[in-house]
Amino acid sequence: MHLPWAPLLLVGGGAWLLRVAGFFHRGGALGYPVDYDEGVYFSAAALLSHGVLPYRDYFFVHPPGVALLWAPVAALTRVVDAATAFSVARWFVPVLGALSAVLCGRIAQSHWGTRAGIVAALVYAVHPEAAATERGFFLEPLLNLTCLGMAWVLLLPATGRRSWRQDAGAGVLLATACAIKLTAGVWVLAVVWALCLGGEGRRAVRVIGTAALTGLIWLGPFLVLAAEPMLEGLLRFQVMRPPDGELSTARRLLTMLGESHWGGALLSLLGLAVALGRLRRRDAVAERLFSAAWLLTVAAFLSAKSYWGQYNAGLAPAAALLSGLGASQLLLRAERHSRRFAAAVTLAVGLAALSALPVALRSANQRERGLLAIGGSIRAAVPPDAPLCAFEPAWAIAAGRLPGLPVGSPALVDPYGLMLNDALDGPSRFASAAAAFADDRTQRTVLPMLARCDALVLLGRGEWQLSAASERWVDEHFTRDGDVWKRKP
Repeated sequence: MHLPWAPLLLVGGGAWLLRVAGFFHRGGALGYPVDYDEGVYFSAAALLSHGVLPYRDYFFVHPPGVALLWAPVAALTRVVDAATAFSVARWFVPVLGALSAVLCGRIAQSHWGTRAGIVAALVYAVHPEAAATERGFFLEPLLNLTCLGMAWVLLLPATGRRSWRQDAGAGVLLATACAIKLTAGVWVLAVVWALCLGGEGRRAVRVIGTAALTGLIWLGPFLVLAAEPMLEGLLRFQVMRPPDGELSTARRLLTMLGESHWGGALLSLLGLAVALGRLRRRDAVAERLFSAAWLLTVAAFLSAKSYWGQYNAGLAPAAALLSGLGASQLLLRAERHSRRFAAAVTLAVGLAALSALPVALRSANQRERGLLAIGGSIRAAVPPDAPLCAFEPAWAIAAGRLPGLPVGSPALVDPYGLMLNDALDGPSRFASAAAAFADDRTQRTVLPMLARCDALVLLGRGEWQLSAASERWVDEHFTRDGDVWKRKP
């Protein structure tokens, strides 16, 4: 049966426009707010082209996938300064969001019909957190596209050798997702659940076996070069880190299910109910896969040591697909009644699918306040070859610089993660990240790095992360000149 691509491509084009809308103003792509994490991930990707490696040369708390996958784009820093490279590279990210919207639609369309596909694509396209993260260098744009690609390959109908190839392809993509962010492990469990409950245990073994081998390829070189710091960042830090962000379980759940995307959430919950009702049907692999991924992702977010609203972008693929399933069932039932009733239900479903659009549009209108000015201050005050330590990587990027360059300078790529990791060395545990930063243990590694710098940029984040004793040390050794602290003669 022919399934039309046109409506899905149209939604994908709209998704791209919604994301790049944040760049159409005087500041360009660098004028849209730059998150701390973006600076970390872009710096990690760009430093690869300069021979500066995560784990070996600086502390890094995520798998290497984000750095490796963005490295070809971030290598622009070899040709132009970091600010220009960041601005140019940021334009590539919305393409990933548009592709994810189209994939959501295609998967739903293949299993539940074209109307389900259109709804799934729309829900993903206007998902506020997905749209926001797909304007920058977050983990989620790559993660979502990879997970959706894995699901698409896994669910394609095939037999014989083609089935083996598809399972191998799904395994490669699954490992790639895990090499981007550890929470992709929920998709590993979802795949096993979806296949094994349908009596396809051998397929599950093939997919997971391929994923394990591919994972060794992703992680192996870094394990050889720096096994201990890598395991410290990926395992110890993630398990033992002090809590941060939104700590209330109720607020986390409300942020995931309500507030900015109530319509999509209602359709998702309806789709979840339909999927759970089909749980034991042998052919309901898609229903099992996406319901498990949704439930496990929600559980992971509720139990995580840290949680920020942008993490909801990682829930968008499963939520959008379940929305498509829920909408298709609602529309099928509506068709059993009068045309007027069916039309009213169709309108209600469309409004629910697009309910998050106003929030997504407001997000696109945000402007970065102060970053370009900070970058200008650094350019004016710090020579290009002078070692610089900035507590926000984006500040250095806006000045056309990368942490750790020139090679041999302190590679303060992620001062937040580095300092919290030092807090784990003692027997006591902290109730929050703020409490940890007040302890002298968190200052143990960062102070010697600051001592090797000719200039510091602290501002609000640095003042939060430095203890009172460390701030006194900075006062003794540096003089403030606007946004920059310069070493005293």
